[in-house]
Amino acid sequence: MEAAMLGHPIQMGAMQSVTESWQAAQRLEAAAAWQQAQPLYASILAQEPDHVPARLRMSRLEQFADRYGPARAHALHAAEAVRRGIGVRNIGYVSGRLLDFAEEGEVASLILSADWRDPEVIRHSPTLAQHLWLSGRYADALRLLDAIEPLTTPHPLLHFTRANVLRYLGDMPAAERHYEACLALSPGMADAHWALATHSRANPPLSRLPRLQRALQDASDDAARAHLLYARFREHDDAGDTAAAWDALSSGAALMHRRDAFCARLEAEMLETLMDAPVAPPGSGDATGPRPVFVVGMPRTGTTLLDRVLGNHPQVHSLGERNDLAAAISEASGHFFHPALRSGVPELMEMAARADVGERYLRRVRRDAPSVSHLVDKNPLNLFCIPAILRALPRARVLVLRREPMDACFSNLKELFQGGAYAYSYALEDLAGHCRNVRRWTAHWARVAPESVRVVDYEALVRDPASVAASLLPFLDLPAHASLHDIAGNTAPVSTASSSQVREGVHQRAVGAWRRYEAQLQPLREMLGEHA
Repeated sequence: MEAAMLGHPIQMGAMQSVTESWQAAQRLEAAAAWQQAQPLYASILAQEPDHVPARLRMSRLEQFADRYGPARAHALHAAEAVRRGIGVRNIGYVSGRLLDFAEEGEVASLILSADWRDPEVIRHSPTLAQHLWLSGRYADALRLLDAIEPLTTPHPLLHFTRANVLRYLGDMPAAERHYEACLALSPGMADAHWALATHSRANPPLSRLPRLQRALQDASDDAARAHLLYARFREHDDAGDTAAAWDALSSGAALMHRRDAFCARLEAEMLETLMDAPVAPPGSGDATGPRPVFVVGMPRTGTTLLDRVLGNHPQVHSLGERNDLAAAISEASGHFFHPALRSGVPELMEMAARADVGERYLRRVRRDAPSVSHLVDKNPLNLFCIPAILRALPRARVLVLRREPMDACFSNLKELFQGGAYAYSYALEDLAGHCRNVRRWTAHWARVAPESVRVVDYEALVRDPASVAASLLPFLDLPAHASLHDIAGNTAPVSTASSSQVREGVHQRAVGAWRRYEAQLQPLREMLGEHA
C-alpha cells in the first residue's frame, strides 16, 4: 500500500478523508518523501481551506522548494484562520512561522486579538510572550504574562520569558530574580543558566558553579551542553580563573563547531563576486521619506553601542535588529534570501537590484516608525548586503564598525549565538579567515562608495564617543546635537547580546580583553598574520 501511495498521492488523497490524508502525508514526511506529501496537504486544503496544520506544512514545503511567495501566503492564511477562532491550538506555531517572514505586525495582531483565557492560548503563553518581545512589543509581552499568571500554575518558561523581556527593557534586578525563579522550577534548564551567566556576575564569585555542574551532568544533548559550558566560561572568567574558563569555552565551541559548517575560502570567493557589483550614484532615487542608516559589522564590535548613540538624536529612530531588508529581497525575488553568505546569494542580489527592493524595504520599516528623518537598522548580518543597499537604497548610509582583529575575534568566540547564526565563530581558523574576509570587504566598499559607506573604529568610539558621534552627523546629514554619547540615559529596549552590558554606559574595559587569554589565542594571532 505504501508503494501505491508514493506512486499516486493525488488520486489517493482525493479519495481519503481529511484525517486519512493527514496521516498519510505525515507518514510520507517521516520517510522524507516531501514531494509526495505535498499533494496530500493540498487535497486537505481543497476540502478545508482553513486547516491550519496543513497550511503550516505547506508553508514549510514551499520553503524547501524555495518558493517564498506561496510559503508566506500559507502562513498568512493560517494566521487569519486562527484570528477567526479556527485551529487556536496551533497559535504558537503560527506566530513563530510569521516571524520567519519578518511579519512582526501580523504576530502582534494575532496574539493581541486572541482570547487570553482560552486554555490553548494559556498553553502557548510562554511562546506567545516570547514572540511578542521578538516583535518589539515589550509592554504587550509583559501584559500577556500578567494576564496569564493568575490562570496557571508557576511555569519555568513564563519566568524565563519575563526575565528576557525585563532584561531588554533594562530592569536588571527584576530580570535576575526571574532567571533565578526559572531555575528554581527547572534546575536543568540550560538556556536559563546561560542567560543568567551572561546577564550578571555571581555574588560571591563561582557560587553558581555547583548547580551548573549538576545540570551539565544531566544534560541530554549537545545544544544543552554547549549552553552550560558557555555559562561555565562566563562564571570562571568573571572570577578570574582563566585556565578553567578557557577549558569550558573551548569544549563548548567544539560542540558548536560540529553542528555548523563554515568555509572561509568559499566565503571569500562569494565576496569577490559581490565586489564586482555596480553601485548607484549617491543620493539618487526617491528623496522622500526617512533616510535609512545601516549599522553593520561583525557582531560584538560596537554595533549596539553606536546604535544607542545615534538613537539619542531627536531626528533618529532605531528599528533594532530587523530582518526587513532580507524580507524585501525575498519578496521582490520570489526566493528565500538570507544575509549570511550562501550559494545563490550573488544571483539573488543581482535580481533584487532590478526589482523594487528599496520601495518594499521602506514600506516595511515605516509601518511602526515615528515621524523622523532617519531610521537606524542595526542588523550586523546586513554587512554583506552592502551592494544591494547601495543599488536599492541610494540615499542610505552604511556605518561599518571595525574593531581590533584579536578583540573582534575573541568577542565572537566567547559568544554563543542563537539560531545557527555566525557559524565561523566556534573555531580559531574559521574566525581568522572570516575576519580577513570582513576587513577586505569593508575596505573595498569604503573605497568604492565613500559617500555612502563610512568605517567607524570601535576603539575610537569608546575612547571619545562625543567626538566620533559629532564627526558622523554631517555624513548622515543630521544637525548637531549634544550628549549623544550619554547612552546610559537612553531607555529604549535593547534586544541584542549586549542588552545587559550596554546599560553600563560607554567604557573601555573591553579594549584588549583578548590579552587575558594571550597564550591560548596565540594560534589565532598567527593565523591573522598582518591583520593582527
